[in-house]
Amino acid sequence: MTERPIIAVGVDETGSSRRALAWAAQEAVRRGAALHVITAWSWDAVEGAPLAAVDPQTLLAIAERTQRDAIADVVGPMPAKPPITRHVVRCPAAEALADASKGAALLVVGTHGRGPVRSFLLGSVSLSVIKHSACPVVVMPPEPAPPAASQTTVSGTA
Repeated sequence: MTERPIIAVGVDETGSSRRALAWAAQEAVRRGAALHVITAWSWDAVEGAPLAAVDPQTLLAIAERTQRDAIADVVGPMPAKPPITRHVVRCPAAEALADASKGAALLVVGTHGRGPVRSFLLGSVSLSVIKHSACPVVVMPPEPAPPAASQTTVSGTA
């Protein structure tokens, strides 16, 4: 018996990660693959800060709830669902996703759509994942902005 291929996907609280989850779940069904959902969290940025009103256990619970809710909302309504494994890990997202890529046939991530300049200056999880992944990576683009409503100005005299 052959083992199912794995499609790994990163999930956080963003809409782009939910789009990535939807695409990855549909692709897993299409390929007969298992879906491995990864959520990374970190307390390092707030450790020791007096403003931090939460502890690591609370942040872990938030990460687990975020992941659980995303799976329920996105994969739950699908008529056909892939087998799902879940992993919530305390480390930087890029590191967790690159690690998950080692056993995956495909890795899917969202993007926050900061643009090339801000991504270069700020660093980017998706760029880091592309650089360090052991498998092909699909980066879901940001949701297109809705077209701006046209404004019509009418002027004149009666």
